Order: sequence, then structure tokens, then C-alpha cells
Amino acid sequence: MRHEHLINPPSVTNAISAAALIATGAVTMYSSGCATEREDEAGERPNIIVIMADDLGYGDLGGYFGGEAETPHLNRLAQEGMLFTDFHSSGVWCSPTRASLLTGRYPQRVGIDKDGLDVDIADWDSHYGIARADLNEITMAGYLKQAGYATAAFGKWHLGFDLTANPVNHGFDEFRGLLAGCGDFFSKIDRFGNRDWWHNDQLEFQEGYVTDVITDNAINFMKEKRDKPFFIYMAHLAPHFPWQTSEDGDLETRREGEDFTSNEPGPGSKLSPHPMEKIPEVVQQMVEELDDNIGRLVEAIRELGLDHNTLVFFTSDNGNYIHYHNIWPEVGCNGPLRGQKAQVWEGGHRVPGIAWWPGHIPALSVTNETAASFDLLPTFLNILGIEAPPEGSANVLDGVSILPVLTKGETLEPRALLWARHQFRAVRKGEWKLVSEKGEEPELYNLFFDIGEELNVADKYPEIIKQLEEELADLEERLSN
Repeated sequence: MRHEHLINPPSVTNAISAAALIATGAVTMYSSGCATEREDEAGERPNIIVIMADDLGYGDLGGYFGGEAETPHLNRLAQEGMLFTDFHSSGVWCSPTRASLLTGRYPQRVGIDKDGLDVDIADWDSHYGIARADLNEITMAGYLKQAGYATAAFGKWHLGFDLTANPVNHGFDEFRGLLAGCGDFFSKIDRFGNRDWWHNDQLEFQEGYVTDVITDNAINFMKEKRDKPFFIYMAHLAPHFPWQTSEDGDLETRREGEDFTSNEPGPGSKLSPHPMEKIPEVVQQMVEELDDNIGRLVEAIRELGLDHNTLVFFTSDNGNYIHYHNIWPEVGCNGPLRGQKAQVWEGGHRVPGIAWWPGHIPALSVTNETAASFDLLPTFLNILGIEAPPEGSANVLDGVSILPVLTKGETLEPRALLWARHQFRAVRKGEWKLVSEKGEEPELYNLFFDIGEELNVADKYPEIIKQLEEELADLEERLSN
């Protein structure tokens, strides 16, 4: 019996909570048609807000994602818009996903050596590659600014530290946030003891808990720019370490000039002022406080009368840690998924995805289409009627527009998707996923039946293995040129 037809089946449906809602008729599942033409909305200029949580796992949210945290505001966002059951970060690590989101390109294209698939993407030349002058990357903000948008980034940048890397040199009119990866939520000092909270290209401290401060800045920007289209990139730190809640201001925070790079509990830990047994509770509260701020943001959008002309997309840069370096035994939750942050298993890159655009995205809709971070930029260009860079050009996009999915419930053309880190690879097409480690036999999983990647069926489907290995080779060749 031949199985080539199995390589492009309907995309997998997440079985946590969405499937149950679909079965009861509480939501609309879209799964018909094929996305080929520009939507009726093309040419409109909605305000666009991209909200990226940091290390938020698939099972960290309550409600539809089945976690223990109470997240009523994100639940409502999903109810009024579209819930993605099969959305992915384009990388398995913070910076790769951020570079990919902003450029619409695989992270391997952005700042990595030509053999970069074998290089730890967190060790990019110039740390990190989006700032390298020889790359000439165009960010999401750059495209939208050219289209007349006011643009702002608030929160975590993590794409370079020097002046050339600053967001204001990459399409953003305004930036308030940190350049490094894990600043203290109160003192805004990085793990190396440096002050790291900026207004554009100048250090400028802002008092308050970071999650609240980021939202305050976004709301103020909306109020200032409400008379023209705006784009806001809200890069939250929560629930990334240091694991701190808004109630922890009286606990020890980082101090300038001191080292906070230890992975061990206690003084000098980069991870938390709390004992390790309390971390799951702390992370849950951080998620709930993030949800509260989503509620504040959306309420402000409504009060400004912008809700029917504002597209909000919420996601995460990768999955959460289940454990940290085998030292901190419990951290977050990736639901039924195998693996965690920095791994190519589903737990490393399948993340929450919610799209909200009242009047354009039907309420109570769920899609099982497989989409990823780098699809957002092509989608925004599609909405604005802007032609994407052509194939073969220096800035060719790897993502595809998901606008037809959002507004008409259509399906995407089958495609292969790649995740890579160190010696590990994963390539996905349809319900099939190949996972390989250099020097080891590849493993094959059918995600439609086995979302937890528990049953390796490589020996049963050698022809599928062959097809996916060919897809992997093609992707690696394309990304190395």
C-alpha cells in the first residue's frame, strides 16, 4: 500500500479544549476552501498590534488551552476572534523567533553564517544578526512605516545591543524597553548588572512592574496616534525569568554592577528571588498578570473607539521550560506536548495563537491550519495590498499570508516547515513530522493521532521518511544560499 497521499492531510487539531468546544457547536471550525486570492480587506489600513509573550507554553494559559491559570481576557479575545490550535514559533528560542517574526523570514537567513544550521542561533555574529549592516533586513515596522504607519516597540528587543541594533534604526518611531533578554521586572537591570531600560537610544528608567509598564506605554502610544494608523509590537517579558510577580517589589532585586548569572537558587541567581518549589505558582501568577494587562489593552482600544479597526495577534516566542537545566524541577506547562523551550519537539515551538479583528475575523472561530510567526508579516502586507519581495530577492519572505484563513476560513497550500537547533532538526508537513539528530536514525510522528510525539512510526512508513528527508534537504539548501 502506498502512502504518498498521507503527506498532505488536513492539519492537526489540538485535542486540549478546542476540540470539545467544536464538538458541542460552541465554536466554528473552519476547514474548507483554498487560499489563493487577496481578500476583500486588502488595501485597508487597520491598526496592528502584535503581542508576544516570552516563554509562554501551550498549557500555561487557562480556558481553551487547558492550563490552571485564570485567563479570562485572553479567553474573551479568542471568543471574539480566532483561536489557532496549531500555531508555532518560527524558532525554538527567544531571539530566532523574534528575528523571524519581524522579517517574515526563517531565522537561519537572518545573521547566521552560511552553515548556520549547525550554529547555536543564540551565538549569532554581532549578537544578533538583524542588526548586521551587510544583511539589509527590512522589519515589519519598516514595511508599515513606509505605508504611513506610526510604529512603536515596547518591551523586550533581544536582537542586538549596540546603536545600529536599536529598534529606532529598524523601522520603529519609538522604543521603550530592554535590549537584552531577561531584565529584572522592577530594577530593569540585566543579569550582568547593567541598566537596561531605554527610551529610543537613551537609557531612561521607568518605575513599575515591567508587564504593567509595557501596557501603559502601548496605551499612551495609541492615544497619541489614534488619528493615523499605528503598529505596536508589544514584546512582553512574562513569564520569562527572573520569575517575579507584581507583588515582589519588596523582595531582593538585581543591583547595578553585580553579577546575576547563576543557575542555582539563592543570591546571584538569574532565575528568581523565590525558592524553587514556589516557581510553578509564581509563573502561573505572572501569566494571570499578563492576562490582566491584555484586558487593560483591549479595554483601552474599545474606549478609544478603535476596536473595529484594530487587528491584534497574540502569541509566544517559544514553549516554556518544564524544568530548567535539571536544577529547577518544575517551571511551566506545555500541556500534552513533548519537550520544552530550545527543543524541536512540539513543546518547544507549538504555542498559543489568537487573532482578534472585530467585523473582519468571525467571532467564535477556531482553525487547525498550521501557521507560524513568520506568517504575520506577509499577512499584514496582504491586508495593505503591498507586494512582498519577489522570489530570489535579498529580502524574500518565507512565511505566507494567513489572511484568507482569518477572514474566510480557507486553508493554506501544503508546505514543509523547519525547526533547527544545534544537531537537531524537525520538519513538518501536514500531519507528519520528522525529528532527527545528527548521526542518529530519524524518528517519524503522526501528529493527527499522536500530538505528544510518543509513538515513533518510522519503521512503518519509509516512504514518508524519504519524502520528509528530501523536504529537509531542500530547505537546508535554500536557507544556506
